[in-house]
Amino acid sequence: PKNNPELILLKFFINKSSLNIFFPHYRIKTKTHIIEVLMETLKYMILNPEIKEEDSFGKIVLIIDKMSRVFYFTKNKYYSISFPFFVEKLENEIKFGFKNIIEVESRLINQVLQIIKCDEFKEKCSLDFVAPICEFEENCDENFWSFLKDLLLMEDGYIRYDYDKDEYEKFKLKEEKNKHPLNHYDIFYSSINSFKLGLKKEISHEDFINILNTNKDCKYIEK
Repeated sequence: PKNNPELILLKFFINKSSLNIFFPHYRIKTKTHIIEVLMETLKYMILNPEIKEEDSFGKIVLIIDKMSRVFYFTKNKYYSISFPFFVEKLENEIKFGFKNIIEVESRLINQVLQIIKCDEFKEKCSLDFVAPICEFEENCDENFWSFLKDLLLMEDGYIRYDYDKDEYEKFKLKEEKNKHPLNHYDIFYSSINSFKLGLKKEISHEDFINILNTNKDCKYIEK
């Protein structure tokens, strides 16, 4: 697919069996988890299951304009990450590409997932990691390493909104409620960088999107 000349806005409703993929019980902590979520998102979009909104357990919203982001929503948790792919909408399908050098289709997606989850990826010796990459490049696509490398190095732009009553009440009992506000943003995901930004009230899905939409007026933080 080629560069997108106009606004792309797509919505996908999440079925029950896929909810834990996009909203696992443990929080996102690593770049490989971000990549895993992105790959699973592409698989879901390509599959494009026909889920009615009233039967769904959440939704995914893809917006490509001046910004390029994918948003994930449930009732009390929202998050967003960068979407580094091009999109081509055809009559009966959606195609994805990366830097005009590679089409991101099911086989490629499954290979990325296989590599970032395999034991060799976690080994200390780089040669163990190289073997499955070389094999895929020889048999399928010579641009695979360039694609995977860019995913590993990309700025993922992670941000999450939480309405977290349980943790808020725990901190409130310790008279430390402002350390874990009822409504808050979590900026970044690794423990050494992550911090919370408290909010005075709940926000809607539209509010969350608009805060990150570079075509909208900037929001201000009051002291």
